Amino acid sequence: MVRLAKFLSWCFAAAALIFAWTFLTNLRYIPHFVHLGAFHGREAAVTAWLLLLPPVLVLVYGMAWWTTHKGAAHARGWAIAASVVNILFALSPLLFLSRIPPGNVAYVLLAGPELLVLAFGVGGLVVFSRRDVLPQMATPTHPSPRRAGDGTSSLVDTVVQLVGIGAVLAGLIWMGRWGESRGLPQNVGLWFWIELLIADLVVVFVHELGHASVGLALGMRLRAFTVGPFQWQIREGKWAFQFQPANILALTGGSAGLVPTKLTDSDWPELCMIGAGPAASLCLGVMALWATLAAKGRPWEPAWELLGLIALISLVAFAINLVPFRPEADYSDGAHIYQILTHSPWSDVHRAFLAVGSSLVTPLRPRDYDAEGLRRAAALVTSGHQGFLLRMYLFLHLLDCGQTPEALQALAEAETVFEQSASDLPGELLAYFVYANAFLKPDAARARYWWDLMEAKNARHNCTEYWLARTGISWIENQRKEALEAWEQGNALAQKLPQAGAYEFDRSLFLRLRQTLDAACGARS
Repeated sequence: MVRLAKFLSWCFAAAALIFAWTFLTNLRYIPHFVHLGAFHGREAAVTAWLLLLPPVLVLVYGMAWWTTHKGAAHARGWAIAASVVNILFALSPLLFLSRIPPGNVAYVLLAGPELLVLAFGVGGLVVFSRRDVLPQMATPTHPSPRRAGDGTSSLVDTVVQLVGIGAVLAGLIWMGRWGESRGLPQNVGLWFWIELLIADLVVVFVHELGHASVGLALGMRLRAFTVGPFQWQIREGKWAFQFQPANILALTGGSAGLVPTKLTDSDWPELCMIGAGPAASLCLGVMALWATLAAKGRPWEPAWELLGLIALISLVAFAINLVPFRPEADYSDGAHIYQILTHSPWSDVHRAFLAVGSSLVTPLRPRDYDAEGLRRAAALVTSGHQGFLLRMYLFLHLLDCGQTPEALQALAEAETVFEQSASDLPGELLAYFVYANAFLKPDAARARYWWDLMEAKNARHNCTEYWLARTGISWIENQRKEALEAWEQGNALAQKLPQAGAYEFDRSLFLRLRQTLDAACGARS
């Protein structure tokens, strides 16, 4: 239900953009209305309605998206209002379509989109009428406070995003006029927005492919690849695919997870990999722009609009992505490049995550991490996903070094960050909390608390972390047989993991667990 609510929230955002573009497009017809006398007599009301309705809808849909996205107090009312508008929009044409035979081609072409909008409206009423959905939907994650040296500012963030939206809207209007002047075919309605979605996915794919191809050429390993709702990720040494419908309308949503096979003092490999994304966007934009301008009379003329959209989005994305700014909790490629070139305090954060990534494909183990660098990075990033992960990496480093008291202190800090600002992370990450409270403290009540929370977050059962936690909770609650069975399951999975430092640490952890279990069983006998 929460995923559906997030998807509908992004649908509201898309609808707001649609009617904003409709309003800007309608403005150019005002001289025609004046010439035809549409502002006089009976036609005045109709003309005013056509001009004023789009901005009202922008307000309704925009507020529905913004309030649900931010978890605002009036989010439920705006979401229900937007859902009612969807139903009204769908029912009016469907009443007209009732006179067309269902087998008619026109019925299929016209009724399909309207039925889809009706489904969104009814679904929105069902979802947002429940009072428990929005509290669960509200993202508890807070980006880390802005620090000196990250190259960004809140003013630049706002300006860049507004300029980007304005550039896209202006480009769409220019494309429409240019295509009309040359007699090129143009899609309207739902088909145009499907075309826009396809163009966005193509742009994101090429951008991330730029990162990935240059990274692979420089000896890095690809661990994850995301384009909109499509996500490929290596889990437990194997590629897995996941489709996330809530990200369908998350424009520019993509990532290429690359990790180095060796750590060096040179920053150039990472700089080249980061810069390859905007470079790929520029190349795609230039080629698509040429194809668009030369489309008349060419074999690809029917696809000129799609090519134009690709060119527009690519070139805007290229220009914006080179500016150092921070959309939401992440940084643009330009911000990453700035931080590396200036050797800002954020370079410790970059190096920490590079070392962890390298341990997945090299013999580097958690005990080989730079402890001081991790501490500096954790002191800089005090909240959010990165703040939590940095403390978890420090915990694993200290645990692998045999410094249990210090490891437990780092874990306690990670627990605090998780509860305050990172509780939307996957449940598997809570396995170490269960393990530490069961075997290292021990504290049965806290182990049970983290186990129940991990189960509530539907942690994956086919990973070593889950069985590590299950062994711990069974052992601390005196279920010795179940603990041994869970250990067998987890150890079997650990032995199948690739030969790399991070997985060697997992295997050594299960070896320590077996020694503890055997010692406990021996003491009882």
